[in-house]
Amino acid sequence: MFNKVLFLALVFSLAATAARAGESGAPANWGDIVKAAEGEKQVNIAGPPGDAFRAALNDGFKKAYPKINVELLGGSGRDKVARILRERSGGVYNWDLYISGPTSALAAFKPVNGFDSFRPMFVLPEVKEDKYWIGGVEGGWADLEKKLYYTFAGTLAGDNVHVNWDIVPAGSIKTALDLLDPKWTGKIVMQDPRVEGKGLNDALVLSLVYGEDFLRKLLRDQKVVITGDRRQLVEWVVRGRYPIALGLNDYFLTTFKEKGVGKNVSAPVDPKTQIYWSSGSSGVGLFNRAPHPSAAKVYANWLLSKAGQVEWTKTQNNSRRVDVPPSEPATALKPGQNYRNTQAEDMIPARQKIEALAKEILQ
Repeated sequence: MFNKVLFLALVFSLAATAARAGESGAPANWGDIVKAAEGEKQVNIAGPPGDAFRAALNDGFKKAYPKINVELLGGSGRDKVARILRERSGGVYNWDLYISGPTSALAAFKPVNGFDSFRPMFVLPEVKEDKYWIGGVEGGWADLEKKLYYTFAGTLAGDNVHVNWDIVPAGSIKTALDLLDPKWTGKIVMQDPRVEGKGLNDALVLSLVYGEDFLRKLLRDQKVVITGDRRQLVEWVVRGRYPIALGLNDYFLTTFKEKGVGKNVSAPVDPKTQIYWSSGSSGVGLFNRAPHPSAAKVYANWLLSKAGQVEWTKTQNNSRRVDVPPSEPATALKPGQNYRNTQAEDMIPARQKIEALAKEILQ
């Protein structure tokens, strides 16, 4: 009789566990993964620089999983890569996840086998089911093997040309081709296309659409002013010093508009460039020999969930999730459309070619 009671109690317990898993949408072993993560106590992330990214990567996760601390190394890709490669060459494996643009991440860590497969990180149904993602889950892979580096957010890369319409007559610039008009000589500023960033990305898109000869003429003949300071570039356009910009950063433009200036700075829509998108800093990879593998798995599922992506859009990046409202509707990817990620690994040779071209012209 005792064994029968014990058996029934076990059955009811398992049924209750299954019911809770079904209610939450989580698989039955999710609780074990979270418990192991809480035992590890923290997750170490190398991520983008700036307070906005720090808040997006930290605050929401801490509310959801208060027993897991986030150690965040924020900084430029160049600085983070150099530090992490130096640590790993010395046998020190401090970091679990790398969150940044895929171009520098794959170029730096793939050749040294620095990443483990990210596919096992997809656990929760709302993360691994196609219906939640523009382009489906598979549309987010940035590496050729489609297993190492996942891009979860981004914007259309067609907003290459930004114009201060308080100075430039409306309708006088419809596409980048109009920038070759001699009247715009000396009136264009561009984020430096000789290094990784939006300047290079915009130059790449324009060369893909209009050809390298167009890009050569633009950089050579129009006396384009080059700057590496993203905020300065936006300020110059907003103030009218240079009323036309390539490689303009939308985040800084938004901060100016919130202060009441630059409200008439926008990008003309060029349908030919709208098939390209840029993932920006919105990519994630799992380091091999990660010191906190369970916490990394919990964090990755939170980051890719609706809740995590809502936090991410606060950095002025649009999510690829269909259930997360875009922060910038004009540059949001649309369900059902086919896009090419200009920062994916298959684009690296083209990026390097444009970078070399820019260095040749802008000596």
